[in-house]
Amino acid sequence: MDDMRKELLAALGYSPKAIALLEEESHLGDMEHPTIHVKHEAGCGDVLFLSLKITDDVIEDAAYQFVGCSGLQACASAMTEMIIGKRIDAVEHLQMQDIIDWLEGIPENKYECAESTDMTLHKAIQEYRKLQAA
Repeated sequence: MDDMRKELLAALGYSPKAIALLEEESHLGDMEHPTIHVKHEAGCGDVLFLSLKITDDVIEDAAYQFVGCSGLQACASAMTEMIIGKRIDAVEHLQMQDIIDWLEGIPENKYECAESTDMTLHKAIQEYRKLQAA
């Protein structure tokens, strides 16, 4: 990412931590043989795909793909960082504000991206619970 884009993101209200996640593209990509793979379409038209690899109720790995804005990418990267290595029951109460707080700042008009990311995670957990009950 070039310095001009970093400056623009900072001017818009993205924290240095959020910009670093965008630059690293943390956990962005495909996952072979996920335990769970879900898709969530936000009201704004953004789409988030989340793949989780879960063993014994522990999220061993997470990956996402998206069609949308930098806000969605930052929030999805943050969420994956927050949940990898954690038990399902430890992350099922994760809320959009937790993602925003972890990022240490995103533009207020991107809070809906954190909400969409949170909804995608909860959809994945719900699918995992169904899979376990079957």
